[in-house]
Amino acid sequence: MIHRVHRCLLFVSMVTLFALLSCGDGKSRYEVEQKVSGVTWPTMDSFQRWQKIWDGESWIVALSREHQQLKSRSVLRGLVAETLADILVREDSLLQRSALVTDLNLLLEAHVQPIANFEKTLPSGAAPLPVFGFAEVRFRGGISGVRNLLMTSSVWSQKLSQLQGGEEKDRFLVRWMWESLEDVGGVEFAEPNLESEVQQDAPAGDDPKIADRLKAQWNTFLLGLDQLVPVMEKGNTVVVAVIDTGVDNALDQPGQALQGRLYRNEAEDPQKGGKPQVDDDGNGWVDDFMGVNASIPKGEIDRGPATIPGSGDVGGAGAPCPPESGSRASSCGHGSHVAGIVAGGSSARAGFVGVCPLNCKILAIRAARRCFLTRGAEKPNCNSEGPYNPETMIEVDGGISDAAQLQALGYVLDLTVPGRSDLLVTNIVNLSLGKYFSSRALSLTARRLIANDILMVAAAGNQNVEVPMFPAAFRDVVAVCSTSHDVGDVGSFSTEPTGSSDLTQGSGPVRGRRLKSRFSNFGDWVDICAPGSNIISSIPGGDTTGKSGTSQAAPHVAGVAGLLKAVGNNLSASVIRSLLLRYANFDLLYGTLPDGNLANADFAYQPYPDVKVFLLGSGLLSATNSVTAVTDPSKAGGLISQADFAVNSGDTSQVTSGCVVSSLAATHPRKKLEMWTSLPVMLFAGWLALRFRPRRTKKSGQTQI
Repeated sequence: MIHRVHRCLLFVSMVTLFALLSCGDGKSRYEVEQKVSGVTWPTMDSFQRWQKIWDGESWIVALSREHQQLKSRSVLRGLVAETLADILVREDSLLQRSALVTDLNLLLEAHVQPIANFEKTLPSGAAPLPVFGFAEVRFRGGISGVRNLLMTSSVWSQKLSQLQGGEEKDRFLVRWMWESLEDVGGVEFAEPNLESEVQQDAPAGDDPKIADRLKAQWNTFLLGLDQLVPVMEKGNTVVVAVIDTGVDNALDQPGQALQGRLYRNEAEDPQKGGKPQVDDDGNGWVDDFMGVNASIPKGEIDRGPATIPGSGDVGGAGAPCPPESGSRASSCGHGSHVAGIVAGGSSARAGFVGVCPLNCKILAIRAARRCFLTRGAEKPNCNSEGPYNPETMIEVDGGISDAAQLQALGYVLDLTVPGRSDLLVTNIVNLSLGKYFSSRALSLTARRLIANDILMVAAAGNQNVEVPMFPAAFRDVVAVCSTSHDVGDVGSFSTEPTGSSDLTQGSGPVRGRRLKSRFSNFGDWVDICAPGSNIISSIPGGDTTGKSGTSQAAPHVAGVAGLLKAVGNNLSASVIRSLLLRYANFDLLYGTLPDGNLANADFAYQPYPDVKVFLLGSGLLSATNSVTAVTDPSKAGGLISQADFAVNSGDTSQVTSGCVVSSLAATHPRKKLEMWTSLPVMLFAGWLALRFRPRRTKKSGQTQI
């Protein structure tokens, strides 16, 4: 009996310890590098939640660097078909393998996305990753197509018939597809291809010098950008990639908001000798002289309805997007608004001015699927290949899949300056999108961007929750929350969506402090806040409007990051990230109010008596502080964020900023005590005590020890 207890305690202890210490996947070397602990990528246990943002058909597979033959989509598709056929035949020997391989080849599609900078050691010293890229594997017909295939086998159909209900059968089929893909030789791991959403909340409603225009807008004035115009005029040009719904190319015309601000790839530019319908620079993209459409697999054409304004590839000539007016949103309105915040307004006729109007250019990358909404219908059709009727249909944006994000980020990693294969075009990437499930593939790609000296900035999300959003919560990505503005500010709106929580939402802004926007997510994974409520920027058709969301906050940070890159001599991505966080304005978010309370007090907590954690990051983005720290280092000491100073001086009563919070809290003495008194440790200690305690047995009337 004692031995049974020993074995039971040992089993429970080891299982519990493994569950706590592992990341929930056997291939641990591919765990997600994130600012938060715990499993956040999709698992079968969370199927009910992630299936809502899955198309039910496509998967992402990571391709081993040791299996270069998988760069051929036909080779990959054939290998997947053969592996799946072998698995089916293994259970039902009556099936004909050759026929199965044929059927599976018809059922499968594969789009390979090799990334050159995954395969080589970089100047940063980062070694090659074990993968050379990713592929999107699609089962035509999704779960239903796989079910129909399995029903042709008496053995497999019997397995399905023993399951109760449609959901249990779906779980079985999804698990089978997942495990089968990971059995394919050369596939390092597989994961469902989920969709992210853009993080935008509800919309709001002479030739002055650029400094005056920067001062006249509440957001740019708050950042102090009007004081930095002389520095801007001396800075270099930096390219910021906006991975979004696309950018209206017509805004690049004279007098428009993005005049001269859209990056042109000279190697493909017809004005510079680029040949139409030819991949002049050999990167796999044809005519990508003004961005690309990453929602379509590289090398393929759009199979949707005939090209209409806004529906064509964002690269190439690029037709203008349909105008946005009233309640009718344009198919690329979100991306155009985000791009304007980063770099718009160099022309005085633009009606507004962005964060980095003189130094930043936009690499426009569309990642959103094309969808078509019939007037009067509730849901759009995102798979239409039929004719487009402008009288009855409008084009709208669909979700942004992981595959599209991977392809977009791969394009950024592979796009080099003409004649300089060692020099990437882009230094900053803005991602005003996200979802609440992580991705190993996106995590590996984010890691490679940092190794290539590219800074990623992402929106924290708009649901007013503490749940980490990805890619913002990845370790090296700058996660941006949103703050409101004071009704006394210039350029303010009476309808400004503000309020830091349900408890304080009705009280309105607090003069002299910035409240968290009512919609903004928060948490110890957030790095910094920026203006995100009622931000004026460009929309298709040449007009401007105010929109709100962490989608609007993130490009403020991306724009200032671009400005730092422009005025600093070869600043690395990690240094720029440090400058943004270290010189944020902590007091504007957490200063003391006249009544003695702390501003945004709802978003600070005290896990231990001597540790206070703030959930809005290092503070409010400050362009003047961070740029001054670069241009005039003698003043830098007096500009350091209170949070950063407290951490560096060892005063843990004021702790903030993403990873810093987690690491300090994790090493706190009380945290260590909690670990040693936790249930698995106590169970394990109990087993050890029982296992090695002195045993007394009776033999020949004597007691032996």
